[in-house]
Amino acid sequence: MENIQKPKVGAGILTVSIIQLVLMGFTIIGLIASFFIKDQIKAMGIPETPTSIVVISLIITIIVILGIVLILMKKELGIYMYFVAEVANIMYAIVSTGFKPTILISLILPALMAFFIWKKKEIFAVETKVKM
Repeated sequence: MENIQKPKVGAGILTVSIIQLVLMGFTIIGLIASFFIKDQIKAMGIPETPTSIVVISLIITIIVILGIVLILMKKELGIYMYFVAEVANIMYAIVSTGFKPTILISLILPALMAFFIWKKKEIFAVETKVKM
């Protein structure tokens, strides 16, 4: 049997993943901090964010992070998790705050990720061919 190794994840996927992991890390820190400093937020006159919005955003963020990690591990499940979570995040933003043109900015990184994954699709393909 030949030892066939899958090619490495490309620089584009790696770059977009690092950018998103950093942004999602800041998001998680901000969401968790909003639980603990509710009094200071109220004192500054900023309207309080309901706990349900914080929890839903935290869950979606964690799913996106898990999807990115699985993509970096070359697992096909990561692609599905990542894009389902991104679509859910955008839909939730539209439902909770209404459509704003700035929501379109959140499509940039997922579109880049889709392009780079498409360019390296052989990495994620599940091969079930049997030679006879």
